[in-house]
Amino acid sequence: MSASEGISLPGNEETTPPHEKHKQKAKKAKKKSRSAKESVPNAMDAKATASYFSLSIVGQIVSATFPLGPDKEFVFLRYEMVAGPDWQLSSGPQHGLTQLATNRRGHFNEPIVFNMPIEVTYKSTSPYGWPQILVTVFGRSGLGRETLLGYAHIHLPVFGSRRPADQTEQLQAPILMPKCPNMMADITSWLLRREPELKDPKVLLDNLKCKGLSMESYGSLQFQLSSVMRGARKLGYHWHS
Repeated sequence: MSASEGISLPGNEETTPPHEKHKQKAKKAKKKSRSAKESVPNAMDAKATASYFSLSIVGQIVSATFPLGPDKEFVFLRYEMVAGPDWQLSSGPQHGLTQLATNRRGHFNEPIVFNMPIEVTYKSTSPYGWPQILVTVFGRSGLGRETLLGYAHIHLPVFGSRRPADQTEQLQAPILMPKCPNMMADITSWLLRREPELKDPKVLLDNLKCKGLSMESYGSLQFQLSSVMRGARKLGYHWHS
């Protein structure tokens, strides 16, 4: 029989009681859970970093004005929100149609009031392709015949939170009417009693595409728009009014 068999040498024996071992394991498990919880907010903070900014627009298309009066008895507008590929419409309608309006009861060059509300929100990662409002102006005669009166477009404002004293300030956009390219087209337009129309009015929003168009201005549209922007500074965009 060797001396080591059946004999517990000093230093080889375990002095920790079983209930103390259980407490130590519980403490280690708590430390691991705490470290895991502390690492989760850091990952969430990384994901919460702003990846886009938002632009909210509230306002209205107020009225249309023609210096010598409109050619038709009634006028109505059709508008469309147009933006670049980096912009996404989060809320609000992309298209809209106003009611029929007239100024025949007043002076011929008085504003034709629409007060068409506009409320949209966009989000984007880049200011390229800043949103615009493209408006097509139509006229309707007493017999129900509709003809084109022109086009208008305007960029949504970057800054629009006005002070109370400036709330009556309005933005204006000229109403543009296409001209016939030659005499034959002019005669055809006169015989058919129809003004020339653009196949795709969005070409007016691109300076390169509308360079060769012949347009004339007749009248203007009045807008009242205010804007609220969020998250632009986090992406490094600093605009100053």
